[in-house]
Amino acid sequence: MNKIHVLDCTLRDGGYVNDWKFGDDNAKEIVSELSLTGVEYVEVGFIKLCDYIKDIIQFNHMEQITALFHPSKQKLSLIVEVGYGYPVTSFPPRSENTVDLVRVIMWKRSLKDGLEYCRRLRELGYEVGVQPTRVEQYSDEEYAELMQNFSKINPTAIYIVDTFGLLTEEKLMHYAQIADNNLGEGIRLGYHAHNNMQQAFSNAVAFVNHPWKHEIMLDASVTGMGRGAGNLCLELLLKYLNEHLFENYNISPTYDVASRIAQYHSIAPWGYSMPYYLSAVNGRNPSYVLYLEKKGLAIDQIAKVYNLMRKRNVGITYDTTMCDSIIEEVKQGGK
Repeated sequence: MNKIHVLDCTLRDGGYVNDWKFGDDNAKEIVSELSLTGVEYVEVGFIKLCDYIKDIIQFNHMEQITALFHPSKQKLSLIVEVGYGYPVTSFPPRSENTVDLVRVIMWKRSLKDGLEYCRRLRELGYEVGVQPTRVEQYSDEEYAELMQNFSKINPTAIYIVDTFGLLTEEKLMHYAQIADNNLGEGIRLGYHAHNNMQQAFSNAVAFVNHPWKHEIMLDASVTGMGRGAGNLCLELLLKYLNEHLFENYNISPTYDVASRIAQYHSIAPWGYSMPYYLSAVNGRNPSYVLYLEKKGLAIDQIAKVYNLMRKRNVGITYDTTMCDSIIEEVKQGGK
């Protein structure tokens, strides 16, 4: 059986739901409770060029993170996005006063910059997670080359990132096989799921049961909390690992976390919905869903908007001007 590593991303991915307004005390309790589950990493948020405001769980300096969170059994992780200007020189060398793992989001256009960013973080002593978005846009050859290039800096993990939540099991396993064949020795094979087509859990089950050459790493959040359709549910994943792969995770603390985050679900629900399904089957950006709903479009109209985006090869990036034009066309009877 592959050795399995689990990373909780409730605070980080869940923050898209409530603009990261968890409150400092509540966030500290969430991290403390998650540390009791046995997951290896808890991801506490983004580090970025932003104003640091009390009770909003986003950061612009490492000291703010370690002043708030005091890890016990688990390692702490944070995430940074290449292209948003946060200088790698702002990271202090890894120590007992920093997080352990820094995960680096990068779009295909920024792979070169992402490679150098990750290299510098490794030189500072951090574990590094490589997060190339939208795996489905890579050819087999491009994805193999990505794995080979990033393996040279010896990151902790390189991830298959299903940004739009559209990977079927077949597609996931296809990309995973390419990764497994091209990852350097000792590097973990990661999977970050989104649940637009209700496949996050079934995909994760297939992923953990395959005899990969590398150790594997999975992201999940309590009740799947995350933007739109949300993420792989931590409590489901841990239950499956305990019952079928003889792991020994403590699931009970997730119930306490679920109680703490329930208040946000009534304000901005996450989880499966047909509009998010439509974004995935058309391979378009799910960020349009809320915009289309605020515009008062019915589901059949949302389907037509996404269908037109796909036919015209637009809607990968978020462009409300383009979207407004298609909305008007649909309202006037366009197909």
